[in-house]
Amino acid sequence: MNDVGQLSMEYIFIFMLLLIIFSLISIPLLTESVKNTEDVANVVKAENALNQLSSEVKYVYYSDEGTRIVKSIYVPLDMKVEYKTSSGRHYLSTKVNLNDNSTKTVMVEVPCKVTFKNNPNYYYSNVYNRWYYNTEFKWIENNKTSNVDINFK
Repeated sequence: MNDVGQLSMEYIFIFMLLLIIFSLISIPLLTESVKNTEDVANVVKAENALNQLSSEVKYVYYSDEGTRIVKSIYVPLDMKVEYKTSSGRHYLSTKVNLNDNSTKTVMVEVPCKVTFKNNPNYYYSNVYNRWYYNTEFKWIENNKTSNVDINFK
């Protein structure tokens, strides 16, 4: 009877040892994959926010001159929204901080020049994780150039 009890304890000990080894291998892999998933989710959220801004800019740009619309916009992350040009194309862009301390630049094309805060010389705006009610998109003509202005309120 004593040998059976010892054999059961050995099986329990081996099972616990295998469980510890499995945990030591799988937990770091799981932690890294969760961080990577968070990074992908943040990039997708930022891209969706830029796509929403881009669609409103397109609506105002393709409407008649002087068009002005007011929308509620949700910004899912703290970010700096910038207007950039590259090879004659116009973009709204932002940088997303990743968990490995690197950044990912997200760019969405727009049909025209974009300014911010009712100022034709502002090409960026810092926005934060919240709803912006009464965000204004309007057509502006300045020095024979036309652009759409975004004013977060």
